[in-house]
Amino acid sequence: MSEAVASPLLLEDGRGIPRSLPLLAALVEAEARSCAAAAANASESRPADSGLARAFLCCCATTTASRSAESNLVRSFRGGAAPKVPIRIFLERIHLLTRSVPSARGMVRIDGTCFVLAGIYLTRFIRSAAGRDAGILVEPATVHRLVAVAVLLAAKFGGHPPKKWTRVFQDSSEGAIRAEEMVGLESSFLRAIDFRLSVDSAGFDSFCKVLERGPRAPSAGGGCASKKRQADGAAGEDGERRRVRARLPLPAVVLSN
Repeated sequence: MSEAVASPLLLEDGRGIPRSLPLLAALVEAEARSCAAAAANASESRPADSGLARAFLCCCATTTASRSAESNLVRSFRGGAAPKVPIRIFLERIHLLTRSVPSARGMVRIDGTCFVLAGIYLTRFIRSAAGRDAGILVEPATVHRLVAVAVLLAAKFGGHPPKKWTRVFQDSSEGAIRAEEMVGLESSFLRAIDFRLSVDSAGFDSFCKVLERGPRAPSAGGGCASKKRQADGAAGEDGERRRVRARLPLPAVVLSN
């Protein structure tokens, strides 16, 4: 993966913010808005296709909503309070605050590679068997904690081993994410992805392209199946799921060697 670090997404602006940061924020914010819009419309069964179908599993089965409320995994990532800070600001705060935190190798400096890795890990989590069984989605109630853990793991695996900087997430979320939450969330995330943190050069480059393309504008119809279409039977639902899966990216984005 270290050979795939020539991407322009890793270039930084005058404040030291890598280009990959706002691009990742745009993707996850689009997905969270899509989920929120679908949830607000009682006649829709799943989020609209915001363009993140190319990266995250943004569709869910019609039974997901009932399972989500009972899932410990969903409950843990929803936490006690949902941060109000926008994802881009949240990530920028994490990026800037970690510069003042000591690590095993001196000062931690999260670079653009970490935000690409974070996106890949988040993809793996949402697509994992545990994530799909739980019905967990990138939604307003979960997005900050999901992104926080993905960035934490990316910093560790990407060569920036932090040393007790979980409080950064508490400060960046204005206290909504408690520092003591992070250990349990990290453990749940790792188990869900079966500890698969390796990313090859092809997978890294492929996700860079996903970030470059960004979210698609939702279609006029929202791309959501209505309750009336749910009643058409299992055959119609299976056909719709196959069409959604056809829009997902190649496995190289989410699979390691």
